[in-house]
Amino acid sequence: MITISIVILSILILYKLVQYTVNLKAQNNHSMADIIFVMIICCLLFIPMLHVDKRQKSKFEKRVLAKTPVLVKKHKLNLNYGKDFNAWFSDRFCGRNNAIKFNIVLTCIINSNNCKSGEITFDKKHNLLYREFNFWGMNPLEENKDEILKLYAKNLNKFNKYCNNNKIALYVLLVPRQADFFDFEMADKRKNEPNPADEVIDYLIKNTNTKIIYPTEEMQLANKETPVYFKTDHHWTKKGAYVGYNSLIKEIQKDFPSVPILEEKSLKKYYDKRVSEWWDRKFNTGQTYKQIGLPKFYAKRVLDTKYVYYKNPYKKNLKQVQSKYAEIEHDVQFYYPNGANKNILVIGDSFGCNLFEFLPYSFKNSLYLYNNPRGFKFKNYKDTIENYKPDILVLLFYTPNIPKFAKLYSEKSVEKEIK
Repeated sequence: MITISIVILSILILYKLVQYTVNLKAQNNHSMADIIFVMIICCLLFIPMLHVDKRQKSKFEKRVLAKTPVLVKKHKLNLNYGKDFNAWFSDRFCGRNNAIKFNIVLTCIINSNNCKSGEITFDKKHNLLYREFNFWGMNPLEENKDEILKLYAKNLNKFNKYCNNNKIALYVLLVPRQADFFDFEMADKRKNEPNPADEVIDYLIKNTNTKIIYPTEEMQLANKETPVYFKTDHHWTKKGAYVGYNSLIKEIQKDFPSVPILEEKSLKKYYDKRVSEWWDRKFNTGQTYKQIGLPKFYAKRVLDTKYVYYKNPYKKNLKQVQSKYAEIEHDVQFYYPNGANKNILVIGDSFGCNLFEFLPYSFKNSLYLYNNPRGFKFKNYKDTIENYKPDILVLLFYTPNIPKFAKLYSEKSVEKEIK
């Protein structure tokens, strides 16, 4: 029915277009150039109909597209057919994704303040950040703050007790949020509001026996020299990861003095404007850049900042182990003969990937388990911990992922748990 309707309308419009151009020449004595121009404009109106997207979901927009309209519903005429057809065609016309990208680029170029796209905010300086009041994941914090904080502390204390019983030293490395390292005010005014992570971390330090490392000051100092966060990716740079690594090892050395630090001065520095947010990943434009929909031709305008990278002369002695504990992508195990004779296990989010640019050089055996796909639940790691037998266990999380502590010993969400 839709196809027939489009064909009939197209024939009628084409007929009127031809009739109009003939009259335009005969009656108004317009030039052929004017007529051709009008015809081109009219023909362009048909381009959106050249290809209709038939998918149910849009990967680019991460949502379900409008359903195909029905003229008759349950033997009754659908009086909203026009609106349904408009929504369906608006979601599926030819070139929609490119039109969205063009709109984003145009807005970013002409807007003197800020422009937004979903959960990501960016400005004229091309700094791209997640809008953390949505990304933060702690919406019930103010309403049920005490219950949530108690739950975090309870689970960490329980896990710390388990580690002590198994003669494992537990450390928690929390990575400061990206917004703390840019010198501009975002549209959501984060620079004028307290970081909710600060309150949570202060509470955990006071109410748990866990050793918590939160290297905000160290990273802010390093940021004056070179960026500790990428502009087009929400991960820390190699410099940021090194500062986190250095802070972690200094804390570990209080209990294990024999653990060496990979000195930054022993590494050869070089600079590149592109992003490398994983220890084993090639250069790219950045995850946030890709998610916001900016096209490749815009990359030269955005990638205007030099980031420090390192060439490690000791890398030739580092061996990646075929690990029986590596169950999913990005799990990795290393052996380094010159490291401390200790086993270290890191359970963490994607920030652990750049951390492993440096950490394996401090220990003979190091294992990294990527928690994002498998979830942060004790039962998912119990067997590995007891078989690998780490001397040191590190929980590594970006501060917006702190709510994962609530699920360590529970299948329920934070909201259900506190009730």
